[in-house]
Amino acid sequence: MKSETREKPNGWDIKVIKTLLSYLYGYTFEEDSLRSRVMVARSRKTGRLKEIYLDNVLFATIRLSDGFLVPTLHGWELLVSQGKKYFVEVPEEVATFIAEGKTVFSKHVTGVYEETLPGDEVVITSKSNTGTKVYGSGKAVLPASSMGKIKRGKAVKTRHGKKQ
Repeated sequence: MKSETREKPNGWDIKVIKTLLSYLYGYTFEEDSLRSRVMVARSRKTGRLKEIYLDNVLFATIRLSDGFLVPTLHGWELLVSQGKKYFVEVPEEVATFIAEGKTVFSKHVTGVYEETLPGDEVVITSKSNTGTKVYGSGKAVLPASSMGKIKRGKAVKTRHGKKQ
């Protein structure tokens, strides 16, 4: 039911995308690589950026309520490959439940990005022999300083799980 059409971003759009990625997640991308690989979809009513596509795959949406850039699972995989920020790490046994969309409980957290605050968008990962795998994404409920230390309660409300 997507009726928005994709288009090449203008210079301002590229600046907005780069600024959001840098401000919210601390990632920087070359403007030339973004310009050649990115497509955007706009709201039909307001003309504002709504979705960002990277190599014709949905990378992120821009949340209307606060203007935050919310990466999709594909987007998180690309961001994780750039460096580990805004991640919550769980054991592989627990990650299979997270992939089904289940909540991450604090007692299962084995690692977390130290600057994570409640309300932050995070990626849920697990280490394996082949490297770090993305199992889901969601919103942090606890600050990083409490995740893994508190033995009861939710740490991350999972929004999307990724079947492996």
